[in-house]
Amino acid sequence: MGGSGRLRPGGALARIPVSVVIAILFFIICALLVPRFASFGNLENVARIAAILAIVSCGQAVVLILGGIEFSFGSSVALASVVSVMLLPAAGPALAFAAGIATVVLVGLVNATLIAALGLPAVVVTLGTLMIGHGLAASLAGGLPLDAAASPLFKWPAVGEVFGVPVAVVCAGAALACLWFILSRTELGRRFYLVGANAPAARLSGIGVRATTFAGYLIAGVFCGIASVILTSRVGSGQPNLMSDLPFQTIAACAIGGIPLTGGRGSALHVLAGVAVIAMLNNAVVLLNFPVAAQQLLIAFVIVASVLAQKLASSSLAVLLGLRWRSEP
Repeated sequence: MGGSGRLRPGGALARIPVSVVIAILFFIICALLVPRFASFGNLENVARIAAILAIVSCGQAVVLILGGIEFSFGSSVALASVVSVMLLPAAGPALAFAAGIATVVLVGLVNATLIAALGLPAVVVTLGTLMIGHGLAASLAGGLPLDAAASPLFKWPAVGEVFGVPVAVVCAGAALACLWFILSRTELGRRFYLVGANAPAARLSGIGVRATTFAGYLIAGVFCGIASVILTSRVGSGQPNLMSDLPFQTIAACAIGGIPLTGGRGSALHVLAGVAVIAMLNNAVVLLNFPVAAQQLLIAFVIVASVLAQKLASSSLAVLLGLRWRSEP
């Protein structure tokens, strides 16, 4: 009887990530202090902008859970945008976008092969493909943005709606749902966690570490490829330097969400919380007319503060700060 009233760390409340609490508090603060932040139109705009980051962050989350990292996302979306716009006049929007997705998946395949099959360091490989991708994009575009012949179908991923919900937001929701399903309901997801937590032990238990790593980087490429379609449609051109900071934004989103860079932990909910904080922060900075430098400083501060809050939540000090509750019998 006495134990029935006790909320233990394994209970539902304690399983709520601290990053979710941070995101909720951040929303309340912005709604109270930032003019027009809580208006429906502004929140819809925040969701549209955050959608691309959410989709790509799903891929980064998979890689981080594996104990790896992905830096090539920035050049991948840039190369995809250039390829799509170059093929647009002859192939039409559908095939042009398909070629863009295939381009990003191909980059993911190269990363997967070099990292999983050859055992090269993920940092070195993905930084290498980051630079190669930007070089290829610049060469194909002649160093200048390529204007696209806009059509309703070409613009649909950016401005279209499905039952009143922006296409980009629908895709982000689908990506998060897919990530949740992979991590929570599949054997592959279980292997991601085991490999990320302890690769040698996973290998000894019969798990194919190389095959699991290969699958993770390939899945990350698929997520990024889907985002490249929305991004290309939004900017309406092929840009060799498109979102060069995208990999760092995804790492920041995952870190704020509570996914460690050491691997073995993380979920779709962590990704959603981290992306929400970054999206709200970026929007609040714009509404307050802060300079870009202030935005970067604030993001850095939020990353450190979020990691610190999550550290406190797992320590005995968290009880004093109210980050974990326990009712006595």
